[in-house]
Amino acid sequence: MKPIIYHTGITPPPDIQSGEYEVLHTSTISVAFKNHHIPQDITEFLKSNPVSVIMSKNAVSGLKKWLEKYNLSIDVFGDIPFWTVGERTRQHFLDELGVKSWHPELMTGEGIIQSLVEKNQSRILLISAHEPRQSFIDGLTSAGIHFFHFPVYATQIFGNPDFTTQFIDHENNFLVCTSPSTIDGIMKSLSITSLVDLKTKLMSIGPTTSSAIREREGVVYHESSEQKIASLYSEIIKLDFCHEQS
Repeated sequence: MKPIIYHTGITPPPDIQSGEYEVLHTSTISVAFKNHHIPQDITEFLKSNPVSVIMSKNAVSGLKKWLEKYNLSIDVFGDIPFWTVGERTRQHFLDELGVKSWHPELMTGEGIIQSLVEKNQSRILLISAHEPRQSFIDGLTSAGIHFFHFPVYATQIFGNPDFTTQFIDHENNFLVCTSPSTIDGIMKSLSITSLVDLKTKLMSIGPTTSSAIREREGVVYHESSEQKIASLYSEIIKLDFCHEQS
């Protein structure tokens, strides 16, 4: 039987130039772009010269939709610096809004907090989902960092019946996890409370997702060397080939 790659993110998986795998796109999350802040809310907080922190690619897309809703350009932020959590978000921000940003070497929420402390930044505009990870919020509070929450999208985790019925837990199969939310969706779909007993190889798009896998008692079989889905798939094929040859 061919190894099965279960792709649980929203973005479709890339075409694989190999007939050795069956790829199933069984997303376990959906995203709704919605916001409630008016421009005056944001510009008032910007007067305190915060750092604007963008937590994900969806936050970039949500920010763009908010700007379009009010017929604004990114110039409304003036000279406020932008930070992103990782390379994927940095590149998406550049592609979508033409703005350069910085990200810490440790491309997780914890890395953001460490860098804020090191650079003596105590105020941030947090551009994120409606419900950011509680551990990140707790970390900001513990570090004495004041934040204004600017939610621009909501992640909806759901049990995907297609994934539930098609999933075969086997050591030759792969679960591609593209965000912490996809992991929660996997667990909801499979009605499990942790990842500890899964035989299927857990493949992570990056450090934040890997951290979430470990928090749920899972083992990260491989983390992508680049935070790009195409790169992760190339590495899956290479790893599997090397395993077969060993």
